[in-house]
Amino acid sequence: METSSGKRPACDQCKDRKTKCDREAPCSSCIASGLNCRISHRATERRQRVLISPRYDEAMENVDRSLREVSQAVQKLLEINEKGSGPSPKDSPASYISSNPSNIAIMSEGYRGDSSFKAHVHKVTDALRDAASSLELTMGDPTFTTTTHMIDETADSEESSPPSNGNSPSPFKVQYPELEGRSLPPIDQVLKLLRLAQIEKQRFFVDCSVVDEQEFTEFCQRVYFAVNEYSILSWIIVNVGLFYMFLNLKQPFHTQIDVNYANIHEYSQQLKDNIEAAMQSLRLCNDPSMEACQALALLYTFCNKSGRSALAWQMISAASRMCIDLGWHRLPREGPRVSKERQIFWHIYIHDKGMAFTLGRSPSIHPCDVSTPKPTVPDDYVPGVPVHLYAGYVDYAVIVGDMHIQLFSVSALQQPQQSRIETAKAFAIKILQTNKDIKKALHDGPPTNDIYKAPAMLFDMIMYSLVTIAYRIVPCEAQNSNPLQCNIACIDAARKTLTTMVEAFNDWGNDNQTGWAMLLNIMFSMLPFAAFVVLAGNTIATSSTDDLALLAATVSALEPTSTSSPSAMKLYNVCKTFHQLASFSIARRTVLEGTPPEAPAIPACDLGLSAYDHIMAPQDWDTVMNGFDLGSGAGAMASFVEPYMPFDGRLS
Repeated sequence: METSSGKRPACDQCKDRKTKCDREAPCSSCIASGLNCRISHRATERRQRVLISPRYDEAMENVDRSLREVSQAVQKLLEINEKGSGPSPKDSPASYISSNPSNIAIMSEGYRGDSSFKAHVHKVTDALRDAASSLELTMGDPTFTTTTHMIDETADSEESSPPSNGNSPSPFKVQYPELEGRSLPPIDQVLKLLRLAQIEKQRFFVDCSVVDEQEFTEFCQRVYFAVNEYSILSWIIVNVGLFYMFLNLKQPFHTQIDVNYANIHEYSQQLKDNIEAAMQSLRLCNDPSMEACQALALLYTFCNKSGRSALAWQMISAASRMCIDLGWHRLPREGPRVSKERQIFWHIYIHDKGMAFTLGRSPSIHPCDVSTPKPTVPDDYVPGVPVHLYAGYVDYAVIVGDMHIQLFSVSALQQPQQSRIETAKAFAIKILQTNKDIKKALHDGPPTNDIYKAPAMLFDMIMYSLVTIAYRIVPCEAQNSNPLQCNIACIDAARKTLTTMVEAFNDWGNDNQTGWAMLLNIMFSMLPFAAFVVLAGNTIATSSTDDLALLAATVSALEPTSTSSPSAMKLYNVCKTFHQLASFSIARRTVLEGTPPEAPAIPACDLGLSAYDHIMAPQDWDTVMNGFDLGSGAGAMASFVEPYMPFDGRLS
């Protein structure tokens, strides 16, 4: 059968065998194979044009785009696996922070003191028992006994706010967008650092005794190997601890930890960013707990060492209030001699008192309300810390708390001057004796590790500064003394304060200026730096070149702190100005003593000398001196200084 074109189609046998057909009838292939050459008749297929709509093109483009995105994602995953650059944001340790908030509806009200209601309930029930003891029938009455017992239990029971909807979970989840995708330093280096801390005491555990090495290791395990969710408080503790452990890592241990200075800088910056973000994520309503007190105490240290005293005050105040809510200020004397609660409480108490004294604010924990036993030697101790030094800091806090109330509170300032003078002398004697006892103990059993040099020096400076502040209330013994002069004991204590600082700076502070700046920020938060002002005033009044040299050395020791914070820069500038003023006063007096006395000639025109840029007018003195409360008016100070600065330009 011929096709419409006149050409015979290939036979069925050739089509099945996939051979070439010569289209003859029969074909040569079938003849050679001995097959029956035939052609089957099939229905003609109708051809139809398919029209492709624009949606088809769009769908194909979407598929192509999706494939490209998948390819890019796979490529990124391969690069991450090859480089080992750390977890993705969804797998970062911060993603395991618990999103369950504190249930405010059933939050415990915390510690409650003995109220008048409770005290009178006990008084009445005790009276009823005493009255019943004379009545044999009443004594055996079970109803009476049960009733009085129930009254006592009800009065002593802890009160809490009733839940609004039973014990149902909170209807919302806490979100931490600031922490999304944040990571931690590599686990290998952290494990090596934790192992090192078990055998070599690290500075972090000396400065922050609220957490020890074993407990910190458990926090790291909880965060790095997050089998279960953990709180943001654990995240804070781990980041602050690792930040200071890497920052204070001694150079001989760099090889052991497998890090260099570039790694330490990178990890420190990473941890610092995590801490800053975590502070922004803290909630006001948190149930008081030991972990919360530890986290707030560490954040206080972080803020204080960086010179942010306002934020540090908020942290230590919150921690102090939590201690009160937990009842740690009323821990029983018959409890365990060494307890974590007492250790954390006294650490927070020390810094609460120091900051309140420096900032002139009411402390969160009042000394008259504390019955928790003070640490004693050798019953209480902090592992790895010299026992007497730890007890000495607690004594400092107690003394500062008493001084705040008895010398500088509103009621104390209204007392007769003679009464305040006698109280100040008593405090000075007590402080000097405490410092003498601590020094003797450290001399008899000196610390074996260099990391205790800083706490020992800090304690020495604090105690001498306290003596300076106490004796500043006592008038100068000399007749017709200058307003700038204090009594001899006050000036001597000020000299010892500055001498201790300068010696420490020359000994080890200059070699580690970052750590030195952090240490001074801590010191200036725990005590006003009045010693410098006292000695500067005495230098101007007496023209002592030795004191002037000590002021110059102190300014050099303060310089590394000037870049750490605005408050440190302000203090440095004030002290530098005082030193310049004392230098000018002594130089001017030297010139005047070598020339005939005459009335100073004040030029009518501006001299334009840059050397006099630092000279302050009386109103500038008011601004500076009011911040230090020197006891004599700023106007009197300026009136005393002005006669020695005639501004006639005769310095040579």
